[in-house]
Amino acid sequence: MEEESQDGIELEIREHTDADYFPEECPFCGGQDIRRHTYKMREIQDLGSPMICRRIYYERVYFICKRCKKIFNIEHPLIPGGFRYMPSVIEYALSRILDEGDLIRRVTRDLNKLHLVKVSLATVEKWVNQYGKKGKIDMDFSEEKPPKGFSGYISIDGTFKSVTTKKNDQKMD
Repeated sequence: MEEESQDGIELEIREHTDADYFPEECPFCGGQDIRRHTYKMREIQDLGSPMICRRIYYERVYFICKRCKKIFNIEHPLIPGGFRYMPSVIEYALSRILDEGDLIRRVTRDLNKLHLVKVSLATVEKWVNQYGKKGKIDMDFSEEKPPKGFSGYISIDGTFKSVTTKKNDQKMD
């Protein structure tokens, strides 16, 4: 683990590689004559704390089986595949938004400024839509009758929408 200091912000770098977990055999043919084929470096952002920027440099190693000539890689036990952010970053954002009811903009700003995680508003919104409960209502209101004295209008954020069809819309049918 490396530590650097820049503009009063401490940079913490962790390095992980698949080369530390060399496979014993080919997952396709079971052959044991395996060699390292190529690699790809990725930078994954982790949840830092104020004045500490935490990054993980991850070397994904691809292996080749000399017997069946197939190329494969292994799953690193600490690094999730295909993510630019560690699961702790996503869990933090989701718990603040879904459990605490915090605003997506505020959580994104806090991640960027306080935790030094470079993340966009669209990415956090994608996490909420993907892992959250978007479009899921706990109760079924389809059989419930409207309350007594209901005008037929619903106010959503100060805008009024008619619940019943309008007179002009009925003529078009």
